[in-house]
Amino acid sequence: MRVSWGDGVFVSRAGLRRPTANRAKIAKPATKAKRVEISVSDTQVDKVLAARVVAPSLRAQSMAIPLATIAFLLIGIVLGAMLWPIQRYETAPGTADLVGDLLFIADDEVAIYVPKTGVRFVTAMGSELTALQSFMGWVDPVVNVLTCEERFGDCDPAASREIQLGAMANAKEIAAYVALSYLGFDATFTEGSAQVAGFDPTLCPTDSPKKRACKVLQVGDVIESIDLGDGPIAIDVVSKLTTALVDAVPGDIATLTILSLTSDGGTKSHDVDVELVASPDDETRTLIGFTARDTRTVDLPFVVDFDTAAIGGPSAGLSFALSLIDNLTEGEMTPPQGVAVTGTIQEDGSVGAIGALVQKSVAVQKSGAKIFLVPTEQGVDEIAAAQATVGSAVEIVPVATLSEALAALLKRGGQRVVAPTR
Repeated sequence: MRVSWGDGVFVSRAGLRRPTANRAKIAKPATKAKRVEISVSDTQVDKVLAARVVAPSLRAQSMAIPLATIAFLLIGIVLGAMLWPIQRYETAPGTADLVGDLLFIADDEVAIYVPKTGVRFVTAMGSELTALQSFMGWVDPVVNVLTCEERFGDCDPAASREIQLGAMANAKEIAAYVALSYLGFDATFTEGSAQVAGFDPTLCPTDSPKKRACKVLQVGDVIESIDLGDGPIAIDVVSKLTTALVDAVPGDIATLTILSLTSDGGTKSHDVDVELVASPDDETRTLIGFTARDTRTVDLPFVVDFDTAAIGGPSAGLSFALSLIDNLTEGEMTPPQGVAVTGTIQEDGSVGAIGALVQKSVAVQKSGAKIFLVPTEQGVDEIAAAQATVGSAVEIVPVATLSEALAALLKRGGQRVVAPTR
């Protein structure tokens, strides 16, 4: 047996799991059929009836051509709709898979306790649709069909994909740090630089002012300093942006020193002026107007990995942290009725909101899990909508922290987590 981070560690893989071919024989008839005689009269009647059936009337012949034309047109339309992409993207139920199947821990001295049940992480589908698929999505109550702009803001799927994969990579590291820290292992956390990952489409409409962040910054730019008129403030870690903007108001012009990539693969430092904006979620907060890339890094006492392949996004953070704790402690932390989890995880153990909660709830229901831990930050209305979608088949439990998630599992039949002694 080999034991090995959307809203890693150890995976247990055991065993290597040809069909026989059968040749069917067709029996030959034992006797030849006797010759059958038929009267002249019968034969003539049969010919008359056959003539009436086989030879269509002139009216039927005149209708055949347009009907065949319509049929071919309909077939062409359906085939075209099946193959023609129209820049529409789905948000649809994905899967709820066991995290333990993806977990790998590289340390022979660390004891691994493979759980019987385990934690599931949940995904949502987001592929590009054809015209026919878009129509099917529009009539499906649990599928959202979005335009390219609604989905990606600046309508750059490739760049968005890269960002999402980067977010997943960082979510794995933060989840491992949180879990190992909770269990008393020696793990450290380091903040990273303020790097541009993208732009909120609500802050960057097509008629945005020329000094709006989305007009003067590029994905990948690193903010080195910010000057609001009282001199530059160094931004060596992303959290310093919040303190630097504490007294700013929307409409202020800030001078940013940024480090940008050049066409020859190098970098250059230069200044740009940016008009600050109000947060779309909190008008009392002032923002530059870009989405920051998660550049945090962690130092772990041993290698932990989650084989997520092409899955992107940070929403599996909480599920990864819980699964790692489950695999490093004795007993069954997860209740036998099955648990799925979604939510981002921060270095302090707080749980953040995710997207597509309704669609993910449907995926959980299909998996057979009966408990679904979700971020409290989703809000009462969205959680209620998800619960109404799955009915009594799944109990949706809001949690705000890692500790609340562990308490929720304990309350529903899981065993108490006991940190291993070393």
